[in-house]
Amino acid sequence: MTTKKFAKQFEQLCRTIINISLEPIFGEYIITQHGKRIGVLYENRLYLLSTENLKKMFAGAVEENPFGWAYYRLILIEDIEDIELLKKAIAHVYHDLYYHTEFVTDISYLFKANRSYPDSIVKIYNLHITFLRFCYENKLLKLNPLDKQGRILHLNFENNDLTEMGAEVFHELYHKWLVYTDKNDEKSDERNNNVKMLEKYYSKICKEKGH
Repeated sequence: MTTKKFAKQFEQLCRTIINISLEPIFGEYIITQHGKRIGVLYENRLYLLSTENLKKMFAGAVEENPFGWAYYRLILIEDIEDIELLKKAIAHVYHDLYYHTEFVTDISYLFKANRSYPDSIVKIYNLHITFLRFCYENKLLKLNPLDKQGRILHLNFENNDLTEMGAEVFHELYHKWLVYTDKNDEKSDERNNNVKMLEKYYSKICKEKGH
């Protein structure tokens, strides 16, 4: 059995990883990203679904099936305190299994996760208005996600919503923006509207990708 304490610690470690959630099941926890299974917390250990890139990342790792999932093989991730390693491992699993067929950004998840904190809901809404407007104006999204009053029309974005350029940079830009705005202080509103920072991130990502 996985303790609630361990599950909470894992959630804290994943604060900067987009759309990670836990689903309790028979005393353990299934880990999902964007609503898709990527692993399990089993007996206070982290197991991720085995993929080609994850096996390359952890050369010599033995595939296991501790949870009894039919047709699934998992790899034990021992050093979960290494945040960058954890991010990379989760990114490999989701990308290998789901990215090419169903890339999804679910903003509604952030509202749900912060439903007990009204002030945070307002902050999250405002920072997404800035981000989505920037993406549309820079032709990363095919359709305008905001109405004439600047209100958000869509909370879920699939691969089909992205332009060719958007498919290349949207995810990385979104991640950088969430990390940048993930602070609660007297400058929160200023950060949430800082289009110049988005421009800086966007230019850097484009340069790195050879655009």
